[in-house]
Amino acid sequence: MRLFALLAFLSFLPFPTAVTINSYHFGYGWNDAFWRTLVAPVEGTIWAPQFDESKFSKVRIGMSAPEVTKLIGDPLQKDCGEEDCFWLYTKLESGLPGYDQRWLIFDLKERVIEIRKSFELD
Repeated sequence: MRLFALLAFLSFLPFPTAVTINSYHFGYGWNDAFWRTLVAPVEGTIWAPQFDESKFSKVRIGMSAPEVTKLIGDPLQKDCGEEDCFWLYTKLESGLPGYDQRWLIFDLKERVIEIRKSFELD
């Protein structure tokens, strides 16, 4: 019986280890890291061509659009409305359950007002 318990524990160990690695690698909290790990085999993140996680983590509230472009390059898509503008550095490949969200939201003065970094389930 002890051997079975030990084997059960050891077989479970890789998942928490992977969650910890994803938490560190993506800068996620436990919840996002858990879902990123669970859905990893079928996640559908499409990344901007020049995207770099370490550079994205340097974006700060108040940065101007030219500063952001110089730091991390152009987004995949810009969705601008009357009050704000979303720059999407990632998007979901259709038909898949989740993706790594990396979005910036700018105000009308082209200053970063929000940074979205999470694992989103569709």
